Amino acid sequence: MSWLKEKWRGFFFSPFHYVCSHKLPLKYSVHHTRSSAVRMLGVIVSLLALTAGVWAYPSGAPATACLDMTPQHGPSEQTSTPSYELVVSNDTYAGGDEIEVTLRRTGNSAQFRGFFIQARTPGSTDAQGQFTTVDSGTTQTVNCGSVANSQNGVTHTGRSDKTTVTVTWTAPANRVGHIQFRATVVETEAVFWVSEVKSAYVQDPTAGPLPTQATSSGQDIGVTSSGCGSTKGCYQAPTNCAPPACDYFSSWQTSGNSVLFEVSGTSNGFVAVGISDDNMMGSDDIYECVYDSDTGSTTVFSTWSPGKTRPERDSTQGGISAISGSYVNGVVSCKFTRAINDAAAGRRKRQSEKVNNGRFYNLRDNYYVLMSKGSTSGNTISYHATNRVVSSSKVDFQSNTQVTGAGSPDIVKAHGSLMMIAWICTASVGVLMARFFKHLWPEDTLCKEKVWFAIHRAMMITTVVLTIIAFILIMTYNNWLWAFHAGAHAIVGIIVVILALINPLMALARPHPDQPKRFIFNWAHWGVGTVARILGVVAIFLGMDPAVVWL
Repeated sequence: MSWLKEKWRGFFFSPFHYVCSHKLPLKYSVHHTRSSAVRMLGVIVSLLALTAGVWAYPSGAPATACLDMTPQHGPSEQTSTPSYELVVSNDTYAGGDEIEVTLRRTGNSAQFRGFFIQARTPGSTDAQGQFTTVDSGTTQTVNCGSVANSQNGVTHTGRSDKTTVTVTWTAPANRVGHIQFRATVVETEAVFWVSEVKSAYVQDPTAGPLPTQATSSGQDIGVTSSGCGSTKGCYQAPTNCAPPACDYFSSWQTSGNSVLFEVSGTSNGFVAVGISDDNMMGSDDIYECVYDSDTGSTTVFSTWSPGKTRPERDSTQGGISAISGSYVNGVVSCKFTRAINDAAAGRRKRQSEKVNNGRFYNLRDNYYVLMSKGSTSGNTISYHATNRVVSSSKVDFQSNTQVTGAGSPDIVKAHGSLMMIAWICTASVGVLMARFFKHLWPEDTLCKEKVWFAIHRAMMITTVVLTIIAFILIMTYNNWLWAFHAGAHAIVGIIVVILALINPLMALARPHPDQPKRFIFNWAHWGVGTVARILGVVAIFLGMDPAVVWL
């Protein structure tokens, strides 16, 4: 098989040199043909199996979802009231007590397929107690945290529709305070509620009064677009929207040595504004406007983003003051005053908190405005892989300019450009060579290969290489996470990548033209190539949807 290793190396890493210097041996026995077909089928099945694993967790929530309880198989969670409830068998508990917990639909609402249940104390993301499954055919425990076999979460085992699920929860040996059971419920892959199905509190008689639960944190604080472009600077998405109809809104108004910020957006958890020296996440001064559903309060946290990890909060709130916030009808809003460059209040406090070594951006300089939003668990924000926007240019916070959103980042543009070159240009030339010029140049050769075949092969290899590069670029941009907001574009795109890899594998294992099974390869090669070319163009047009290219 040494010849195959050598040809494989030349086939992928030196395609144009290969056209003039190599020629695959084509004499295979029928036995080799059958073996190649089996290997080819195995590759196809493996690739498709890997693809299926990207899209969903049909066997239950993984331990990585323990903190924010967010599924990784759909777009943003629902903001409507869920049609499900958690019912508990006791309203108080002592150490070691067993409590029956039931998740069920209300009325004639839709059945659910997936769920993730935890027991938590108010304001905490730590899972408490231990679950025992009643029906192992539909439920299984999850180990959250660093303790082995903690079994402090429970989830589904398959995709089957459910109307009710019952599990048993055992309280910790020592009371930990009031307990509330929370559930993420998945109705379909695209319809789910994150940690929004809640039980009544199971009280710890030795603890203090129950926290107040609320769906709104008081009166709307009155964030408006009035004055944008005249008395204050603004960033609005969509362009020229007015709160509460904005997906994202932030404004700034300088007075003396401070800046009044207003932040608002449609969210059931948080909206954040970031000040950044570039248009990417990392090394950003961030201010999180967070609605805490446990306490019903809305407040601002001063944080620093070291990169694509959870921001570091400054518990001293260095440099910000006059904080107010509200959560009304699915809109989170905050106002706060931020020092322009208050070394005493900002840098010293952040230094003491070890937040970015005390770094505090000077708002007399120009910076990009980043905004993001997502769900919360208590006052802890979730990861926002796709819910983010960025200004088109750096902002002068001393001006009253209205700032527009940026187009797609360069890496996204490169992804789209390479895919267009691959599937509109090089793939089309390769197909034309095989379809028409095979008969026009039957005997003409180039570097000991027939001209049509040499050009066909070079174009198709180029198509595959460009497709792989484009795939790596977009996955790198998305931090190797599935881009649910891209919808059909992402699904069709990954099918194209798989088909693009399958065809050269088939070409490597093709039988000699005189072999009786050659027609199988001919049809398979043509079929896979044609489907890939059609879907490639479809993916390009789907990718032009603003919802896909928008940050």
